[in-house]
Amino acid sequence: MPKTKDNFPLKFILLSLASLLLFVILLFAVCPLVFGGNKKNSGAATSDTFYLNKNYSENDPLLTTVPNLDKIITGPIITDIDPILGPQTAAVNITIYTDFTCRYCGETVANALKLQKNFPDKIRLIHKDFPSADKTFKSYQAAIAGRCAQAQGKFWEMSERLYQNYNNLSQTLFTSLAKELKLNGAQFKQCLDAKTTADLINDNIKEANALRISGVPTVYINEQEMMGEISYEELKNNFQFSISVIASETER
Repeated sequence: MPKTKDNFPLKFILLSLASLLLFVILLFAVCPLVFGGNKKNSGAATSDTFYLNKNYSENDPLLTTVPNLDKIITGPIITDIDPILGPQTAAVNITIYTDFTCRYCGETVANALKLQKNFPDKIRLIHKDFPSADKTFKSYQAAIAGRCAQAQGKFWEMSERLYQNYNNLSQTLFTSLAKELKLNGAQFKQCLDAKTTADLINDNIKEANALRISGVPTVYINEQEMMGEISYEELKNNFQFSISVIASETER
């Protein structure tokens, strides 16, 4: 009786190819420009910037797995999806993971806004939401309100007012601020309940967790991490250090 041919190698190859395909899809979903190279601290920032873990490798060469986000990134994922202030050609990204119920966050953001105003061509300021993941909490609801103002081009104006009312946040306040900023009321209300709005907040939370951020405010100046309330002078000193690093790398 002839022996049945073992098809294990074929199954192994098919499973490996499927895993590899999933891995590539994940990379392109998280980092659409990943194959364009890592852009960290290498001159001017562009529209999409990803601080990738270049040391990541799978231990088992015979098994292709899909890595978690925390294995891929070492710093913020910066795209036009999040609120941004400053030109795409700016050399330095200042990314702030923040919560509208945090007074120190508001003060740190105000200092960052001042610095960006003083160096408008060199700094791009990026807002990242890192509220409580519980949708019933005021911090989460305020993050939603901020993104709904962003949808109508008024994020930074709404952001300032939310920080000013960090201990008095409510749906009534959000509606009042929307009227004050002359937002479209019906569009704003619809946005507050939209799943796509919540997805923006949830993606920021996942990203912050992947970076193991444990508190707010947390600030990244390019890939350099700082945590806690940060003064204007501290931000300026670290910004100037980043500029010097970029200059030295350019000269090489």
